[in-house]
Amino acid sequence: MPHNEGFFILRDALPLGIVFLSIGILLVLALWFSMAWALVHPPRMTDGKAAYLLKRLSPMDLGLEFEEIRFEVADQKSGRPMNLAGWWMPADDPKTDRCVILVHGYADAKVGSIAWGPLFHELNYHILAIDLRGHGESDGTVTTAGYFERHDLNQVINQLRERYPQQSRELVLFGISMGAAIIAATAVMRDDLSAVILECPYADFRQAAAAHGYLMGLPLAGLQKFSIRLAQVLIGADFGVVRPVDLIPRIGCALMVIQAGDDPLVGLAEMDALKGAMESRPANLTEYWRIEGVGHVLGMAAGPEEYGQRVKRFLDRK
Repeated sequence: MPHNEGFFILRDALPLGIVFLSIGILLVLALWFSMAWALVHPPRMTDGKAAYLLKRLSPMDLGLEFEEIRFEVADQKSGRPMNLAGWWMPADDPKTDRCVILVHGYADAKVGSIAWGPLFHELNYHILAIDLRGHGESDGTVTTAGYFERHDLNQVINQLRERYPQQSRELVLFGISMGAAIIAATAVMRDDLSAVILECPYADFRQAAAAHGYLMGLPLAGLQKFSIRLAQVLIGADFGVVRPVDLIPRIGCALMVIQAGDDPLVGLAEMDALKGAMESRPANLTEYWRIEGVGHVLGMAAGPEEYGQRVKRFLDRK
């Protein structure tokens, strides 16, 4: 082949290569944005999902009387009002002044958190279960892993105490997974809580999100770290501010952490970090329980009797 002929073939091929390279870059960028967008827009728990996955639609399916309740909170970022949905489940003893707020996890709703309702009902607690922003029947379109939700929950607590001052004198917060991170972030803002219980907390949302993406088999797993960074920019939040491992030493009331020993979202190093954070607290206000061989948020299902006894013992001593 003459030298100049090869040159022309190479010259003609270059634009095509640039086109393919550009398309590839655009696809990666689109995937990067899609992963970030999906992370902060979890799918909602609908009635259809709840009926199929949880086999329940309301507290009545667990034998608990309830009434629907709404809270109007001001969005910390925009100042605009936001409506949050909840279920109020009164204790059998109307004179009890003990109340617990149940806070669900990522992509769940109050219909999920009420799995712990019968336990607290037996312990003679009034129960409030809420839908976080962007979840269930509440307003909002995104989750911020506690960055803004902590302010939502703080306002809910204030309104709850105004509505039910006698029933909420002794207030406990119980959070599941991401809900655990949210109540931890809320607890450090208050000095009027009786106790806090974190069920399967992660050490850092960013690590848990990356682990979840790996389990889901998302393409280009290496993009996860950058997608998480982009997600924070998109919603104006900093996940590092609400890391449970940093918040735990700052919670002033009695604190119990229930950790699943076989949690795919929380590695051994993260579990040890959480345990270390607990050990930095006053011993008389702290209880750490790692349930070996149990998956994420399955501790109560694996051993309901021991689970109930331990929670009761902790609450009795607080």
